[in-house]
Amino acid sequence: MDNRRDGERVKTALPCNWGLSEDSPRNGNITSLSRNGCFVQTTARATEEQIVYVRCWLPSERWFTLRGRVTYYLSKIGFGLNFTDLNVEQQEMLALLIEYHREEKG
Repeated sequence: MDNRRDGERVKTALPCNWGLSEDSPRNGNITSLSRNGCFVQTTARATEEQIVYVRCWLPSERWFTLRGRVTYYLSKIGFGLNFTDLNVEQQEMLALLIEYHREEKG
């Protein structure tokens, strides 16, 4: 499997919930984000190849849920996630979120 990062990646500080279902019972922070994936900082354990849901609260004050495959896990640090099965609305929201964080840092 190719774990190369494709596309622009921006630094973020997005609190999130994540888990094996959309209920997403575990807590974390999305610390970097691209159109293809993100890094979730968390002390909870994730397993490589596992499919998880990540839910974050957007600056527009609504929940945004994504689904992805764990590409790697760093013990007590977090995991990398490649998004899967994104619909058009999710792709557009990701683009807006990346732009928002690019402008916020710039």
